[in-house]
Amino acid sequence: MSVLADIIAVLVAASGWYYLFYSRAAQKLESVEARNVNLTRVRLRRIGGGAMAILGGLIFAGAQEIRPVWFIVVWSGVLFLLLTIVILALIDVRLTWKLQKVRRRPPL
Repeated sequence: MSVLADIIAVLVAASGWYYLFYSRAAQKLESVEARNVNLTRVRLRRIGGGAMAILGGLIFAGAQEIRPVWFIVVWSGVLFLLLTIVILALIDVRLTWKLQKVRRRPPL
């Protein structure tokens, strides 16, 4: 079971690393949305990427043999980071819906 958890931890951490440093998808929207909204979107995705990278480390730590107190601390951190990532993703989806509404309006 530990090997599977280790593989998942590496995949999550690598995904977070990619979003944190290499993903340019949000920056490409700069031409179609307001600059301040785009900066918010980029920051949200980078924070989410950082949270995913840390999440990978916590999953790896939680899969090891640790004392019960640390087990609770580590897995509480995992749940907190998962909640944070979901909230950031929902904010990004809301920004996308707003962008879609603005783009659908007929010109006056």
